[in-house]
This record gives sequence, structure tokens and C-alpha cells, in this order.
Amino acid sequence: MNINNVKGLLEVLDGDTRNAMHSILGFLELISEGELDTAQREFVGACRAAADGHCRGIEDARLVLGFVPQEKQAMADFAPGDLLRGVAEVIAVMAKQKGLELLSKIESGVPAMVSADAGRIGQAVLRVAEGLLGALDSGDFHLNLGTLASPDGLHLTFEIFAPGSILPPVLILALQQDEFEFDASLSGSEALAMAAARRLATAFAGRLDVSADASTGTRIVITVPVNEPSGARQYSPLPTPGSPGAERALRILVAEDSEGSFQLFQAYLRGQPHAVARAINGAEAVELAASGTFDLLFMDISMPVMDGYAATKRIRELETGKDRARLPIVVLSAQDLRAQRRKGALVGCSGHLSKPLRKHELLEAIRAYSEVESSIPVSPMVSRSD
Repeated sequence: MNINNVKGLLEVLDGDTRNAMHSILGFLELISEGELDTAQREFVGACRAAADGHCRGIEDARLVLGFVPQEKQAMADFAPGDLLRGVAEVIAVMAKQKGLELLSKIESGVPAMVSADAGRIGQAVLRVAEGLLGALDSGDFHLNLGTLASPDGLHLTFEIFAPGSILPPVLILALQQDEFEFDASLSGSEALAMAAARRLATAFAGRLDVSADASTGTRIVITVPVNEPSGARQYSPLPTPGSPGAERALRILVAEDSEGSFQLFQAYLRGQPHAVARAINGAEAVELAASGTFDLLFMDISMPVMDGYAATKRIRELETGKDRARLPIVVLSAQDLRAQRRKGALVGCSGHLSKPLRKHELLEAIRAYSEVESSIPVSPMVSRSD
């Protein structure tokens, strides 16, 4: 099988996995909102963590095989402390399952705000933390944030430390080598995650260092350059409303051929004031959107008859010359997020959300459009690398 066939196969697997996990994670989230006993809540949390890890495994494979284009950094202001706390929150479930104590510290001198590619940094730290945590059976697990001053400017340092525990040699090699060699003898996805983490950490002048000693344990340090805050807000997948106001009920059209995905969409909006209609293919979405009776459209991409990009392009063509605001169209797809942004910008998409989709992400997206008195005009999507 040649490399192009491998790439195509991986893209299909990625899309299928994201679609499946969209429903699995979504309904697990809704279950967790109900009345559960302690054991049930732990079981649901474990399922959600495992599903999240599976999604990241597919993305790791794409990173290691070089199928993710090396785009420029998405420089935006963010709080380093919030980033560390976010990573700690994700891995806390795993640490609790293994009976390990998670200790986190932010050193004095860490700036409140910096400018860098927070998404890429967070992914690298999370992958390393999960990989090291997965190799431990006992003891403490430390996640520390500090700074390093150099002639080149300010750097953040993320230290992942397991005192008294040694990371397996194969995982250390995956963290040290730019071109790590995989073979059939490697079990699990730990080495894959570590190799992907190294690619993410070193992509833009960053560094990843690892040391392992029987007396002190395993210490991994990710060092990344950051800039002074620029005033640019952290990335948002949707345009910000021009002026805040009271939320209003929206007439929402969902173009989605998957019965399970639409059922989850409806479940997420249970108790909300919005009215929801469905188009089961791209052609039907065009017909319903042309009626002018909807305030917001969520557009899946992989649909029969006409795909989401073609449908969006056709809707924009039909809107030309009409004396009304253009319908906001938000991509909701299992496709690679980078591809969504590139293709969506060409046909006039207003924003994009990626499957698996969390409930709060959907509600925040809808809120952005319900806080204004009229539909928001389409604006160019913000470019960002993950």
C-alpha cells in the first residue's frame, strides 16, 4: 500500500471515529448530568476519558505520519495558568483511577498573559502527561509550570515529573527521536502519543527534554517560546456579536444525515427556547435555507446528494442581491479542523465546530447568534492551527 492509500485510509478512519465518538461522548455527557451514584459517575468519567484518548490516538497517527500540514502558529493571548489547570483537569480522572496523587504548581514569575499557539502547546503537554501517567503504577505525579529567560526572549516550561518511577525505554526513545521507528512489537498507543507530542512541542522553536534515573524518577520538560500579550483575543470558533443583549429564541436548521447525530443535537437543546428543523441532505438544506425562515444553520459536510461545502456555496449564490442579512452557516463536521477552515472560508461559512462536540460548545455557539436582534453578517473565519 503506497503512502497516498495510507493517507486516504487514515482520513476515512479519522472521520468514522469522530462521528462515532460524537454520539458516544455526547450521550455520556448527558448521562453525567443526571442523578448518578459515586461509582456510576466514576464509570462514566472513565468511559469519557477512554473515548477522548481514542480520538487523540487517531490524531497522533496523522501527526507522526506527517499528514497534518505544518501551518504557521496561531498567535493569540492566553493565560498560561489556565492552560496548565485545563491539562490537570483532563488527566485528573486517569490519576484517580490509578490511585495516584496529582500535584500541580505554578511558579512565581509566570506571567498572567502571554501570546503563543496555546492549542498546540496544550496538546503537547497533555499527550506527554497522559503517556507518563499511563506508565505509572504508584507514587505522585507532578505537573509544574515555570519560566525560562534566555537571550531569545521568554519561554514557558512545562515540567511533567514522576519521582521514583522510570518511563519504559521505548517511550523515552519516542520522546527523544525526531524520526522514531515504529514496529509491530509496540503495543498500545503510548509510543505514538509520545512521538506526536515531540512533533508538537518542537514545531516552532520549542524543545522537549527527558531524563530518567532510578533515584530521581522521570522528568520531561517542554520549553516553548512565548511573546508579550498583543491584545488579540484567544481564538473563538465563531464571530463575536457586535453588541451584547438579551438572548432570543432562534429558528435553527440542522443539515445532518446521521440520525444519531441529530438526536444528540436535539438532546443538547432540550429545555432551550430554540426551534429546530432538519435537512437530511445538502440539497434539502439549500431548499430550506432559501425560504428565509431560519436564523442559523449548522451544516454537516459529508452528506448525500450534495455535500456541505457545495450546499453552502449554493446558498450564498442564492442570497446574492437579496435585501436581507446573510444566513450564518456554521460547519459541524468530523473532518479535520484545518480542512474545514480552508474549504469553509472559500465558500462563505461563518464559523466551524468539530465533532466530537460538547454541549457547552454548541450552546456557546448558539448564544453568539441569539444575543443580537438580527443575523450576524458573515465574516472571514479566523485562521488557526491546532
